[in-house]
Amino acid sequence: MDDDLVSTPEGDFSVAYMSEDLGPSLIMSTSAMTILCTAFLVLHYTSRYLAAMPCGVEDVLYPFAWLSTMALAAVDIMMVKKAGLGRHVAYNMATDAQNLEEHLIGVFCNELIHPFAVAIPKICVVLVYLRVFTGKGERMAAKILIGAIMTTCLAFTIALMFQCRPFKFNWDKTIPDGTCFDIVIFGQSSSIPNIVTDLVLLILPIRTVTVLKISKGRKIGLMIIFLTGGVGIVASVIRTYIFFMTDLSTDWTYTSVALIRWTLLEPSLYLLAACSLSFKPLFRLVIRFLQYHGILKTSAETTDASWK
Repeated sequence: MDDDLVSTPEGDFSVAYMSEDLGPSLIMSTSAMTILCTAFLVLHYTSRYLAAMPCGVEDVLYPFAWLSTMALAAVDIMMVKKAGLGRHVAYNMATDAQNLEEHLIGVFCNELIHPFAVAIPKICVVLVYLRVFTGKGERMAAKILIGAIMTTCLAFTIALMFQCRPFKFNWDKTIPDGTCFDIVIFGQSSSIPNIVTDLVLLILPIRTVTVLKISKGRKIGLMIIFLTGGVGIVASVIRTYIFFMTDLSTDWTYTSVALIRWTLLEPSLYLLAACSLSFKPLFRLVIRFLQYHGILKTSAETTDASWK
């Protein structure tokens, strides 16, 4: 055997191939999202406190959105550390074949948590809209959208519970006569309702803003704030594209890294967008600080000039 080749149950592979590892990059992006989501959650409640705003239903839901996103992050890190995520299947077979089963357990946990991690922050955004909307049509549309988001989440969660029979066959593929419906198509189809509800989320506030009797500048500012709430559509589209373009039938512990990364980034962006809707008091505080600092600096320069 060539010295540059490594023999495994899957065949002979080069040392460079066996050394490839995408796990560290996934841990870096996961850690970054963990820090950002936590910081934005703290800033959200700080902003609410500064504005002396009463607690709403969405304020109760934000911690659950954060917890579900953190659960996804924890699963991803465990998959890298314990299940060989980021390594080639050949490497995992050569070092510890048990990694493959643990990887599938991690995938199942991702599938289970993801619908809730996406749905909760989106519902928070719609609840913020309901605080602003006054028209009956817009309010009814917002409530229907909440119902659609909840129904989609529950429908895919129930379907997930029955995707494999027996249930343990979701990760233990050695069980005789175990069956699953097409998991890849199921996963791909779950992205479509997210994109549809995202589009509605973007369109919903347009009429409310356009009919307001305020200056054009303030209308643009409000529209930017509302569009922030729908920023998750970018991540949703990217994740859907990656899902359709990734071949998960072979070398799945390596090729699935991008998909798993965006499975976390999608709900993280939803949470960041939902939290940022309440940042206006913080922006005001920063502007006042900068103005005050500018006044002090100007005053000091004037004083120095008078002594010269």
